[in-house]
Amino acid sequence: MRRQGAVLWLGLGLAVATGCAGGLRPEVLQAWVGQPAAALEREWGPPTRHVQDGEQRILIYEELETTTRRDFGSPTGGGSRYGMDRLSTAQALANEAYRPPTVYVRSYLFWVNREGTIVHSSVHQP
Repeated sequence: MRRQGAVLWLGLGLAVATGCAGGLRPEVLQAWVGQPAAALEREWGPPTRHVQDGEQRILIYEELETTTRRDFGSPTGGGSRYGMDRLSTAQALANEAYRPPTVYVRSYLFWVNREGTIVHSSVHQP
């Protein structure tokens, strides 16, 4: 059980370090189905939050992913009838005006039955 948690945290750490948009694969989360929720909490720590879903509770672990800002690129191809200076100015203005999101939240969800066993898992991607 300890090895399973170490592998999960290693995968989570690699996903964050490399800026991987995928996070943990669903089959990694699926490995927790049938396991006690207490084991998940020992390995991953307390969930970010939890909610009630009928007679089950959902443990939610959230992962923040930071991305770098993407600018509008420089023009491609030859010269323009408007001139390169004008295009560069337009791109600079667009880059100033547009601020794409730089932080995303990925959620790992685990449904736990009354007996404390994980019965389903899911990942919600940004």
